[in-house]
Amino acid sequence: MRKKQRRLSQSRKGFFFPYNPWGTQPRPSLKLSELQKLRTQNITLARRIYLISEFRTQPLSRSFINKVSADLSTARKSGIKLIIRFAYNWLGGGEDTSVERIVSHLDQLEPLLKDNYDAIAYLEAGFIGYWGEWNRSTNGLRTNPKARRKILKKLLSVLPSGRMVALRYSYYKGDIFNQKKPLTLSEAFNRSDRARTGAHNDCFLAGIDDWGTYSHTDLNIINKQKAFLHLDNRYVVQGGEVCNPSQYDNCPNAQKELAYMRWSTLNSFPSDGKSILADWVTQGCMDNIKHRLGYRFRLLNAEMSNKIVSGEPLALKFSIINEGWATAYNPRKLEIVLRHKSSERNYTLLTKENPQYWLPGQKTTINIIINTPSTLPSGIYEVFLNLPDPSKKLSHQPEYSIRLANEDTWEENTGFNSLIMNLLVKSK
Repeated sequence: MRKKQRRLSQSRKGFFFPYNPWGTQPRPSLKLSELQKLRTQNITLARRIYLISEFRTQPLSRSFINKVSADLSTARKSGIKLIIRFAYNWLGGGEDTSVERIVSHLDQLEPLLKDNYDAIAYLEAGFIGYWGEWNRSTNGLRTNPKARRKILKKLLSVLPSGRMVALRYSYYKGDIFNQKKPLTLSEAFNRSDRARTGAHNDCFLAGIDDWGTYSHTDLNIINKQKAFLHLDNRYVVQGGEVCNPSQYDNCPNAQKELAYMRWSTLNSFPSDGKSILADWVTQGCMDNIKHRLGYRFRLLNAEMSNKIVSGEPLALKFSIINEGWATAYNPRKLEIVLRHKSSERNYTLLTKENPQYWLPGQKTTINIIINTPSTLPSGIYEVFLNLPDPSKKLSHQPEYSIRLANEDTWEENTGFNSLIMNLLVKSK
């Protein structure tokens, strides 16, 4: 058996780029060159907000749906995934629309979402109220529990089950599902509606209640709602942005809150919160925040038999630590890839391991015994781990495979992570 230790490398995963900064009108179609530039900066997420005010009283146009489809196609080509929100108003607030109209718009969006879900990171619930933030609905939707439930349920039904929806006010989740307790391990990632409902906080650290993100200014109530997120967010996405400076936005408190509520994503360019991010640089915590937003898988060690006979099981044991603050909220596969050193041909062995259960702050040891093909040619093989996107459209795009936080192990052209081990295979 052989063991290998790995050293930590640098990463920027977790921050997203906002294509619609606060206070500006949503922009025209995405450009491939702009998204590719983000990739060179190690940013893999972008938020795209679609303003649909012209459709408050009529169906979505075919040209609009085509525009969204084109954006998702552009994102897919660039190696970026989009966080999407639909809103009926933007600058200065404004009117939203009726439940019936929202439901009909979601019916129209369903084929688009099903065809392009692979290019979507997650959906922000949107549609209701100012900025699509479920805030001050002119149709009374925010204060109507039945309307909130109907819209969220509809969102979850038109979005494929492999993607999540994030609520702006997380305390609504308990009312909508009539369940106040956080998700348990047995419910995690089971693709039920509750297991697919996360949160986004768009005024993080803005005040004691984050400008109404929590339902009260009473600290006891706030702490209970944060405790819910601490547990629920083990298995769902938590995103958002800062919006204005306050006494709560200093480095020690920001890192404490990000870790406690297991943040996955954060706006990298908030128009009302740029000074906060600049302060994090000055105060010295920005690098740590960049590295720990979302998941951060680091290989600690690996053990494997040095030789096998083709057709016999391969035994592999390795340990991973998740040094990030969150989980991989979208599905992932784990593959063992054997590369013949002479022919350079790859042989992929699919495991049953689910990386979504590699929880933040925990070490996970994986024992794999997997059959090898009886036709596996004899020779010496390099051994790799591959964590690809399970979507057929993306599974062979290396940009969408997870890179482990180790030095000298990543193959950029394949998306494979080398174990720096050799396996000798003999034919029967």
